[in-house]
Amino acid sequence: MATQIIREPTSAPAPVSNIRFFTSELRIIPGVVIPLHSMLVETPTKVILVSPVGTPAEMAACDGRQVILVEPSLLHHKRLAKAIQVLEPNELWGPEGFAEKLPEFKDARVFGRDPWPHDDALSFTLIEGAPKRNEVVFFHHPSRTLYTADLAFAIMDPKGMIAPIALRAMGIYKRFGVAKMWKGWVKDKAAFQASIDRVMAWPFERIAVAHGDIVEGNARQKLFSALRERELV
Repeated sequence: MATQIIREPTSAPAPVSNIRFFTSELRIIPGVVIPLHSMLVETPTKVILVSPVGTPAEMAACDGRQVILVEPSLLHHKRLAKAIQVLEPNELWGPEGFAEKLPEFKDARVFGRDPWPHDDALSFTLIEGAPKRNEVVFFHHPSRTLYTADLAFAIMDPKGMIAPIALRAMGIYKRFGVAKMWKGWVKDKAAFQASIDRVMAWPFERIAVAHGDIVEGNARQKLFSALRERELV
């Protein structure tokens, strides 16, 4: 299933770009299945696929296009090998530490180290201070959409016998929120705060999460409140 958001640009860089989301599922532990969403940014000349899920619809949307393949954190690579095999991307991107963790992708370009030539379609910022994740958050200007892999969750329809127990323990059961584990993941609070300041400087109006529903309405305040709840800002 694909969800599409297409809006005319307001203050966006040229060229015009659209976004689509593709949906799959991820079993994180036995008895807990959560949604998994990729984001596809399309321009007249290329597509940028963030966190591939590997569905036929997603692969078909990229077919015959110049593909920039993006892994947005150190823990979002389960479907990557299949996507590379099928799509043969022109570029592969990951966060700092990605090639060290997955040596088979040692030629991947690194966010924050290598120049990102696609800011006309999609901007990014690093979530620093949490080296276990090294998450990269993205902003799509025309639709004013923020995309995050794991900074926040919005899992309203989890599946599995122990999903209620596990997700309540994480503090994200059937609600938009930041998982409790972030308090342990953040090792440098000042660097993390600076990263969040950069995120909040974007004029986003909705949040698309890799795990859960799109968050509409007062999205900036919802994100800030979720981070404040975990005493991260």
